Amino acid sequence: MVDIIRSLKAICLFISIVALAIGEVSPFVATPRPSYAYYRLAEYHLSTPTAPILHAKKTTKTSSAGGGFGGSSTKSAGAAKTTTVAADKYALETQWDTFASITNLDITPQGNPDDEDYKHFIVADVFVRVGPCSSSSNGDVGIDDTSSSGGSGGSTGWYRTGKVVSSGETTIQQSLALQRSLILWTAVHMWPQLAAKGNEGAKRLEVGFHRPTLTMAEATDAALDDDEAEDVIIPERVPVRDVSIKDVGFRPDFNPPGFTYKRRERAAMKKKKSALEEIAEAS
Repeated sequence: MVDIIRSLKAICLFISIVALAIGEVSPFVATPRPSYAYYRLAEYHLSTPTAPILHAKKTTKTSSAGGGFGGSSTKSAGAAKTTTVAADKYALETQWDTFASITNLDITPQGNPDDEDYKHFIVADVFVRVGPCSSSSNGDVGIDDTSSSGGSGGSTGWYRTGKVVSSGETTIQQSLALQRSLILWTAVHMWPQLAAKGNEGAKRLEVGFHRPTLTMAEATDAALDDDEAEDVIIPERVPVRDVSIKDVGFRPDFNPPGFTYKRRERAAMKKKKSALEEIAEAS
């Protein structure tokens, strides 16, 4: 019996040696059993040719246009955009030129409306004041027939600032609305009484107007008296969509300190004098 067992062991050992030699079975060596995670990982790589590489998403900063005085606002596609006149020296020169070009230094249109060369325009006298602290003005400017009277209730009186013009189908109300920032900017430079109110006063600046006159302010003038102030109208909001700034102009009654500009106006004056001389010579 013992011999039989020894023979069987010898046969088994022989078979194992032969199997190892030809690679048919694994050696009798204990190896760790692969874990479940290993099979899941192997399955993932078999089904996915290339392992994914994760990248941090690049964050892009969006910049917004600066707001405030003279700032531009970003509008959505298709939104109507209205360009208002800036408040600076260049804008004052441009609008002064436009005023002289439209009016030819007249406050009412000349000639017959039926004439082909007739040019229609409207001029208004413009005033600025620092409004009362309780003013409900929201800074929107416009004018209609129901506009209220300015009176004399402001923190300052009304100071005569200049004249505005509108041409074509543009109304004087729209002219004031488009040029409001420039008018206030100019008035503060013209009148120290307005500038003296500081930032709080700047928030309450108001524009007023009335029918055109030949009156021109001087730097030494005082504010309008109570009777004169009753004629000043505070504008209300009006639509300015699609209105061109080329159809509006503004002329201050006198140059703000440090500002001298009358190029187009001088040219228009020379043209007028030449026309008067021709008439005198013809007569």
